[in-house]
Amino acid sequence: MYGIEEKIYINLMSYFKSNEYIKKVILFGSRAKGNYNYNSDIDLGILCDKKYKGTISVELDELVGIYSLDIVFLDAMNEDIKLQIDRDGIEIYDNLSRN
Repeated sequence: MYGIEEKIYINLMSYFKSNEYIKKVILFGSRAKGNYNYNSDIDLGILCDKKYKGTISVELDELVGIYSLDIVFLDAMNEDIKLQIDRDGIEIYDNLSRN
C-alpha cells in the first residue's frame, strides 16, 4: 500500500490503533502522490497528545524498518507543509471520529 511493504503498513496501522494518544495520521509527499521510488521516505502528518510526541516519533521510526520516516506534527507545521498536506494528503487513520 502506497509503496510500503504490506507487513510494515499493517504494523503502522496496528500501532496507530493501539495508541490512544494518536488522533489522526495523514500520509503526504511522494507516497501519497504516487510518484515514489524504492528509496522514498514516508511522510506522515500526525495529530497527537503533545506530551507523547517524542515517544511516538521513536517508536514509529523503529517500526518502519528499511524506510526513512519524516514526521510532521499537525499542530506545529509551517504553511508550506500545510498546503502540501491539504493538496496531496491522504488520511490513513482517524481516531477523532470515534470520540
